[in-house]
Amino acid sequence: MKLEKNAIDRENYLNSKHAYLNLFFEQANDAIAVFDLEDRVIAVNPAFEKLYGWSKEEAIGRILPLIPPENEEESKQRKVDLMLGKKYHLHETTDMRKDGTFFDAQISLSPILSPHGEIIGSSVISRDISYIKENENLILQSEKLKLVGELAAGVAHEIRNPMTVISGYVQMMNEDSDSPYYEYTKLIQNETERIELILSEFLVLSKPQANQYAPINLAEALSEVVQFLQYEFQSKAISLKIINEFLNITILGNKNQLKQVFINLFKNAIEAINEDGSITLQVCKSKDEKEIYIQIIDTGCGIPPNVLDRIFEPFYTTKTNGTGLGMMIINKIVQDHQGSIKIKSKQHVGTEILLTFPIMTQ
Repeated sequence: MKLEKNAIDRENYLNSKHAYLNLFFEQANDAIAVFDLEDRVIAVNPAFEKLYGWSKEEAIGRILPLIPPENEEESKQRKVDLMLGKKYHLHETTDMRKDGTFFDAQISLSPILSPHGEIIGSSVISRDISYIKENENLILQSEKLKLVGELAAGVAHEIRNPMTVISGYVQMMNEDSDSPYYEYTKLIQNETERIELILSEFLVLSKPQANQYAPINLAEALSEVVQFLQYEFQSKAISLKIINEFLNITILGNKNQLKQVFINLFKNAIEAINEDGSITLQVCKSKDEKEIYIQIIDTGCGIPPNVLDRIFEPFYTTKTNGTGLGMMIINKIVQDHQGSIKIKSKQHVGTEILLTFPIMTQ
Protein backbone atom coordinates (compact mmCIF):
# COMPACT_ATOMS: atom_id res chain seq x y z
CA MET A 1 0.00 0.00 0.00
CA LYS A 2 2.84 2.38 0.85
CA LEU A 3 4.57 1.78 -2.52
CA GLU A 4 1.30 2.34 -4.34
CA LYS A 5 0.73 5.59 -2.42
CA ASN A 6 4.26 6.79 -3.26
CA ALA A 7 3.68 6.05 -6.94
CA ILE A 8 0.41 8.00 -6.88
CA ASP A 9 2.09 10.95 -5.09
CA ARG A 10 4.91 10.94 -7.64
CA GLU A 11 2.45 10.91 -10.53
CA ASN A 12 0.46 13.76 -8.98
CA TYR A 13 3.67 15.74 -8.47
CA LEU A 14 4.74 15.24 -12.07
CA ASN A 15 1.28 16.18 -13.35
CA SER A 16 1.28 19.28 -11.15
CA LYS A 17 4.77 20.23 -12.31
CA HIS A 18 3.76 19.76 -15.94
CA ALA A 19 0.66 21.89 -15.37
CA TYR A 20 2.69 24.72 -13.82
CA LEU A 21 5.24 24.62 -16.65
CA ASN A 22 2.41 24.73 -19.17
CA LEU A 23 0.85 27.72 -17.39
CA PHE A 24 4.22 29.49 -17.37
CA PHE A 25 4.67 28.79 -21.10
CA GLU A 26 1.19 30.00 -22.01
CA GLN A 27 1.09 33.06 -19.74
CA ALA A 28 4.65 34.37 -20.05
CA ASN A 29 4.94 37.99 -21.22
CA ASP A 30 8.03 37.16 -23.28
CA ALA A 31 7.75 35.34 -26.59
CA ILE A 32 8.86 31.70 -26.32
CA ALA A 33 9.44 29.28 -29.18
CA VAL A 34 10.92 25.77 -29.38
CA PHE A 35 12.68 24.48 -32.53
CA ASP A 36 13.95 21.10 -33.69
CA LEU A 37 17.42 20.56 -35.17
CA GLU A 38 16.15 21.59 -38.62
CA ASP A 39 14.83 24.92 -37.23
CA ARG A 40 11.22 23.79 -37.64
CA VAL A 41 8.89 25.17 -34.97
CA ILE A 42 7.74 22.65 -32.35
CA ALA A 43 5.87 25.01 -30.04
CA VAL A 44 5.12 28.72 -29.56
CA ASN A 45 3.31 30.62 -26.83
CA PRO A 46 0.65 33.36 -27.23
CA ALA A 47 3.23 36.10 -26.62
CA PHE A 48 5.20 34.79 -29.63
CA GLU A 49 2.07 34.91 -31.79
CA LYS A 50 1.44 38.51 -30.73
CA LEU A 51 5.03 39.71 -31.18
CA TYR A 52 5.91 37.99 -34.47
CA GLY A 53 2.45 37.86 -36.04
CA TRP A 54 2.49 34.12 -36.77
CA SER A 55 -0.39 32.09 -35.34
CA LYS A 56 0.32 28.77 -33.64
CA GLU A 57 -1.34 26.88 -36.50
CA GLU A 58 0.80 28.72 -39.08
CA ALA A 59 4.05 28.25 -37.16
CA ILE A 60 4.05 24.61 -36.04
CA GLY A 61 6.16 22.43 -38.32
CA ARG A 62 7.47 25.32 -40.42
CA ILE A 63 10.79 27.11 -40.76
CA LEU A 64 9.73 30.72 -40.18
CA PRO A 65 11.51 33.77 -41.67
CA LEU A 66 12.25 35.49 -38.37
CA ILE A 67 15.66 36.89 -39.32
CA PRO A 68 16.20 39.92 -41.61
CA PRO A 69 18.23 38.97 -44.71
CA GLU A 70 21.20 41.10 -43.63
CA ASN A 71 21.42 39.19 -40.33
CA GLU A 72 21.47 35.69 -41.85
CA GLU A 73 25.22 35.15 -41.30
CA GLU A 74 24.97 36.21 -37.67
CA SER A 75 22.03 33.81 -37.19
CA LYS A 76 23.95 30.92 -38.76
CA GLN A 77 26.86 31.53 -36.37
CA ARG A 78 24.48 31.47 -33.40
CA LYS A 79 23.10 28.13 -34.65
CA VAL A 80 26.65 26.69 -34.82
CA ASP A 81 27.35 27.94 -31.30
CA LEU A 82 24.11 26.38 -30.01
CA MET A 83 25.06 23.01 -31.48
CA LEU A 84 28.30 23.26 -29.50
CA GLY A 85 26.30 23.82 -26.32
CA LYS A 86 26.75 27.58 -26.05
CA LYS A 87 23.94 29.73 -24.63
CA TYR A 88 23.04 33.33 -25.49
CA HIS A 89 21.67 35.44 -22.63
CA LEU A 90 19.90 38.76 -23.33
CA HIS A 91 21.56 39.07 -26.73
CA GLU A 92 20.46 42.19 -28.65
CA THR A 93 19.66 41.80 -32.32
CA THR A 94 17.02 42.63 -34.95
CA ASP A 95 14.15 40.24 -35.71
CA MET A 96 11.44 40.26 -38.35
CA ARG A 97 7.67 39.97 -38.03
CA LYS A 98 5.34 38.13 -40.40
CA ASP A 99 4.49 41.40 -42.20
CA GLY A 100 8.19 42.02 -42.94
CA THR A 101 8.72 44.83 -40.43
CA PHE A 102 11.81 44.77 -38.21
CA PHE A 103 12.08 45.40 -34.48
CA ASP A 104 14.85 45.56 -31.90
CA ALA A 105 14.84 42.27 -29.98
CA GLN A 106 16.53 40.97 -26.87
CA ILE A 107 16.80 37.19 -27.07
CA SER A 108 17.99 34.31 -24.89
CA LEU A 109 18.92 31.15 -26.80
CA SER A 110 19.52 27.74 -25.23
CA PRO A 111 20.09 24.23 -26.58
CA ILE A 112 17.61 21.56 -25.42
CA LEU A 113 19.26 18.35 -24.18
CA SER A 114 17.90 14.82 -24.01
CA PRO A 115 18.24 12.77 -20.77
CA HIS A 116 21.44 11.40 -22.32
CA GLY A 117 22.93 14.88 -22.86
CA GLU A 118 22.37 15.00 -26.64
CA ILE A 119 21.19 18.25 -28.23
CA ILE A 120 17.72 17.61 -29.65
CA GLY A 121 16.50 21.15 -30.26
CA SER A 122 16.68 24.77 -29.16
CA SER A 123 14.56 27.34 -27.42
CA VAL A 124 14.37 31.11 -27.75
CA ILE A 125 12.89 33.66 -25.38
CA SER A 126 12.57 37.10 -26.96
CA ARG A 127 11.14 40.50 -26.17
CA ASP A 128 10.64 43.71 -28.12
CA ILE A 129 13.03 46.40 -26.83
CA SER A 130 12.33 48.99 -29.54
CA TYR A 131 10.95 51.44 -26.96
CA ILE A 132 14.13 51.04 -24.86
CA LYS A 133 16.32 51.75 -27.90
CA GLU A 134 14.17 54.76 -28.76
CA ASN A 135 14.52 56.12 -25.21
CA GLU A 136 18.29 55.54 -25.33
CA ASN A 137 18.49 57.51 -28.58
CA LEU A 138 16.41 60.34 -27.09
CA ILE A 139 18.66 60.50 -24.03
CA LEU A 140 21.76 60.45 -26.25
CA GLN A 141 20.38 63.26 -28.43
CA SER A 142 19.48 65.23 -25.29
CA GLU A 143 23.03 64.84 -23.96
CA LYS A 144 24.49 65.90 -27.30
CA LEU A 145 22.19 68.92 -27.41
CA LYS A 146 23.19 69.88 -23.87
CA LEU A 147 26.88 69.58 -24.76
CA VAL A 148 26.48 71.62 -27.94
CA GLY A 149 24.45 74.20 -26.00
CA GLU A 150 27.21 74.64 -23.43
CA LEU A 151 29.79 74.89 -26.21
CA ALA A 152 27.59 77.38 -28.08
CA ALA A 153 27.25 79.72 -25.11
CA GLY A 154 31.02 79.82 -24.63
CA VAL A 155 31.86 80.20 -28.31
CA ALA A 156 29.31 82.95 -28.90
CA HIS A 157 30.58 84.95 -25.91
CA GLU A 158 34.29 84.57 -26.66
CA ILE A 159 34.18 85.07 -30.43
CA ARG A 160 31.36 87.49 -31.14
CA ASN A 161 32.93 90.58 -29.54
CA PRO A 162 36.27 90.47 -31.40
CA MET A 163 34.46 89.42 -34.60
CA THR A 164 32.30 92.56 -34.41
CA VAL A 165 35.41 94.74 -34.31
CA ILE A 166 37.08 92.84 -37.17
CA SER A 167 33.93 92.92 -39.29
CA GLY A 168 33.52 96.68 -38.77
CA TYR A 169 37.06 97.53 -39.87
CA VAL A 170 36.92 95.14 -42.85
CA GLN A 171 33.71 96.79 -44.05
CA MET A 172 35.41 100.19 -43.89
CA MET A 173 38.42 98.88 -45.85
CA ASN A 174 36.13 97.22 -48.37
CA GLU A 175 34.42 100.51 -49.27
CA ASP A 176 37.41 101.47 -51.46
CA SER A 177 36.97 99.34 -54.58
CA ASP A 178 40.18 100.81 -56.07
CA SER A 179 42.31 99.45 -53.25
CA PRO A 180 44.90 96.82 -54.35
CA TYR A 181 43.63 94.73 -51.43
CA TYR A 182 39.95 95.03 -52.36
CA GLU A 183 39.59 91.37 -53.43
CA TYR A 184 41.19 90.23 -50.18
CA THR A 185 39.10 92.46 -47.93
CA LYS A 186 35.98 91.41 -49.83
CA LEU A 187 36.87 87.75 -49.21
CA ILE A 188 37.52 88.48 -45.52
CA GLN A 189 34.16 90.23 -45.25
CA ASN A 190 32.37 87.24 -46.78
CA GLU A 191 34.08 84.89 -44.35
CA THR A 192 33.31 87.07 -41.32
CA GLU A 193 29.65 87.09 -42.38
CA ARG A 194 29.80 83.31 -42.55
CA ILE A 195 31.25 83.19 -39.02
CA GLU A 196 28.38 85.44 -37.87
CA LEU A 197 25.91 82.98 -39.41
CA ILE A 198 27.54 80.06 -37.59
CA LEU A 199 27.47 82.00 -34.31
CA SER A 200 23.76 82.73 -34.85
CA GLU A 201 23.12 79.03 -35.31
CA PHE A 202 25.07 78.29 -32.15
CA LEU A 203 22.94 80.76 -30.19
CA VAL A 204 19.80 78.85 -31.14
CA LEU A 205 21.33 75.79 -29.48
CA SER A 206 22.56 77.61 -26.37
CA LYS A 207 20.68 77.79 -23.08
CA PRO A 208 16.91 78.09 -23.58
CA GLN A 209 15.74 81.62 -24.27
CA ALA A 210 12.41 83.00 -23.11
CA ASN A 211 10.58 82.59 -26.40
CA GLN A 212 7.83 85.08 -27.10
CA TYR A 213 5.25 82.77 -28.62
CA ALA A 214 2.25 84.25 -30.39
CA PRO A 215 -0.57 82.98 -32.63
CA ILE A 216 0.71 82.36 -36.18
CA ASN A 217 -1.38 81.91 -39.29
CA LEU A 218 0.38 78.91 -40.81
CA ALA A 219 -0.74 79.59 -44.39
CA GLU A 220 0.60 83.16 -44.24
CA ALA A 221 3.96 82.03 -42.83
CA LEU A 222 4.33 79.37 -45.56
CA SER A 223 3.32 81.88 -48.24
CA GLU A 224 6.02 84.32 -47.07
CA VAL A 225 8.65 81.57 -47.21
CA VAL A 226 7.59 80.51 -50.72
CA GLN A 227 7.67 84.15 -51.88
CA PHE A 228 11.16 84.57 -50.40
CA LEU A 229 12.46 81.53 -52.32
CA GLN A 230 10.59 82.22 -55.57
CA TYR A 231 13.73 83.21 -57.49
CA GLU A 232 15.55 80.01 -56.48
CA PHE A 233 12.61 77.89 -57.64
CA GLN A 234 12.57 79.67 -61.00
CA SER A 235 16.35 79.65 -61.53
CA LYS A 236 16.44 75.84 -61.31
CA ALA A 237 13.14 75.35 -63.17
CA ILE A 238 11.62 73.64 -60.13
CA SER A 239 7.84 73.37 -60.12
CA LEU A 240 6.22 74.00 -56.75
CA LYS A 241 2.81 72.55 -55.99
CA ILE A 242 0.95 73.73 -52.89
CA ILE A 243 -2.06 71.80 -51.59
CA ASN A 244 -3.59 73.61 -48.62
CA GLU A 245 -7.31 73.87 -47.91
CA PHE A 246 -6.71 75.03 -44.33
CA LEU A 247 -5.99 78.73 -44.75
CA ASN A 248 -7.11 79.80 -41.27
CA ILE A 249 -5.18 77.29 -39.14
CA THR A 250 -3.41 78.98 -36.22
CA ILE A 251 -0.49 77.55 -34.26
CA LEU A 252 1.34 79.03 -31.28
CA GLY A 253 5.00 79.79 -31.78
CA ASN A 254 7.83 82.06 -32.85
CA LYS A 255 7.17 83.05 -36.46
CA ASN A 256 10.79 83.81 -37.36
CA GLN A 257 12.00 80.47 -36.00
CA LEU A 258 9.30 78.52 -37.86
CA LYS A 259 10.09 80.41 -41.08
CA GLN A 260 13.75 79.45 -40.57
CA VAL A 261 12.67 75.77 -40.37
CA PHE A 262 10.72 75.96 -43.65
CA ILE A 263 13.41 78.00 -45.44
CA ASN A 264 16.12 75.49 -44.48
CA LEU A 265 13.98 72.49 -45.52
CA PHE A 266 13.07 74.09 -48.86
CA LYS A 267 16.71 75.01 -49.51
CA ASN A 268 17.76 71.42 -48.81
CA ALA A 269 15.13 70.23 -51.28
CA ILE A 270 16.28 72.76 -53.90
CA GLU A 271 19.91 71.66 -53.49
CA ALA A 272 18.88 68.00 -53.87
CA ILE A 273 17.23 68.68 -57.25
CA ASN A 274 19.45 69.14 -60.28
CA GLU A 275 16.91 70.76 -62.61
CA ASP A 276 13.30 70.39 -63.76
CA GLY A 277 12.32 68.65 -60.55
CA SER A 278 9.30 69.28 -58.36
CA ILE A 279 8.52 70.08 -54.74
CA THR A 280 5.08 69.43 -53.27
CA LEU A 281 3.86 71.14 -50.11
CA GLN A 282 0.73 69.59 -48.65
CA VAL A 283 -1.11 70.61 -45.50
CA CYS A 284 -3.76 68.50 -43.77
CA LYS A 285 -5.31 67.90 -40.35
CA SER A 286 -5.21 64.90 -38.05
CA LYS A 287 -8.46 62.96 -37.64
CA ASP A 288 -9.13 64.50 -34.23
CA GLU A 289 -8.31 67.96 -35.69
CA LYS A 290 -5.84 68.64 -32.87
CA GLU A 291 -2.72 68.59 -35.08
CA ILE A 292 -1.70 69.99 -38.42
CA TYR A 293 0.50 67.98 -40.80
CA ILE A 294 2.88 69.73 -43.22
CA GLN A 295 4.37 67.45 -45.84
CA ILE A 296 7.28 68.49 -48.09
CA ILE A 297 8.06 66.05 -50.90
CA ASP A 298 10.85 66.57 -53.43
CA THR A 299 12.06 64.60 -56.45
CA GLY A 300 15.72 65.13 -55.62
CA CYS A 301 18.66 62.75 -55.29
CA GLY A 302 17.49 61.37 -51.95
CA ILE A 303 19.46 60.76 -48.76
CA PRO A 304 21.65 57.65 -48.29
CA PRO A 305 20.53 55.44 -45.36
CA ASN A 306 23.80 55.96 -43.45
CA VAL A 307 23.35 59.75 -43.66
CA LEU A 308 19.63 59.59 -42.78
CA ASP A 309 20.45 57.66 -39.59
CA ARG A 310 22.70 60.49 -38.40
CA ILE A 311 20.89 63.49 -39.88
CA PHE A 312 20.10 65.14 -36.52
CA GLU A 313 23.59 64.65 -35.06
CA PRO A 314 25.62 67.80 -34.36
CA PHE A 315 28.46 68.63 -36.77
CA TYR A 316 27.57 65.73 -39.08
CA THR A 317 27.33 66.93 -42.67
CA THR A 318 28.13 65.77 -46.18
CA LYS A 319 28.18 69.34 -47.54
CA THR A 320 31.56 70.91 -48.25
CA ASN A 321 30.54 74.23 -46.71
CA GLY A 322 28.07 72.87 -44.17
CA THR A 323 28.31 73.34 -40.41
CA GLY A 324 26.44 70.15 -39.54
CA LEU A 325 24.05 72.14 -37.33
CA GLY A 326 21.19 72.87 -39.74
CA MET A 327 19.04 69.78 -39.20
CA MET A 328 19.80 69.71 -35.48
CA ILE A 329 18.57 73.31 -35.19
CA ILE A 330 15.45 72.46 -37.20
CA ASN A 331 14.76 69.51 -34.90
CA LYS A 332 15.22 71.66 -31.78
CA ILE A 333 12.92 74.43 -33.03
CA VAL A 334 10.24 71.88 -33.96
CA GLN A 335 10.49 70.21 -30.55
CA ASP A 336 10.35 73.59 -28.78
CA HIS A 337 7.03 74.13 -30.58
CA GLN A 338 5.72 70.77 -29.27
CA GLY A 339 5.96 69.36 -32.79
CA SER A 340 7.67 66.44 -34.48
CA ILE A 341 9.62 65.83 -37.67
CA LYS A 342 9.93 62.57 -39.61
CA ILE A 343 12.03 62.00 -42.73
CA LYS A 344 11.75 59.23 -45.31
CA SER A 345 14.05 59.13 -48.31
CA LYS A 346 15.00 56.90 -51.21
CA GLN A 347 18.09 57.53 -53.29
CA HIS A 348 17.44 58.71 -56.87
CA VAL A 349 13.72 59.00 -56.05
CA GLY A 350 13.35 61.79 -53.51
CA THR A 351 12.72 62.79 -49.91
CA GLU A 352 9.54 63.15 -47.89
CA ILE A 353 9.48 65.26 -44.72
CA LEU A 354 6.49 65.30 -42.37
CA LEU A 355 6.16 68.07 -39.79
CA THR A 356 3.49 67.95 -37.10
CA PHE A 357 2.36 70.83 -34.89
CA PRO A 358 -0.49 71.18 -32.39
CA ILE A 359 -3.32 73.42 -33.60
CA MET A 360 -4.01 76.39 -31.36
CA THR A 361 -7.50 76.28 -29.83
CA GLN A 362 -9.48 79.34 -28.82
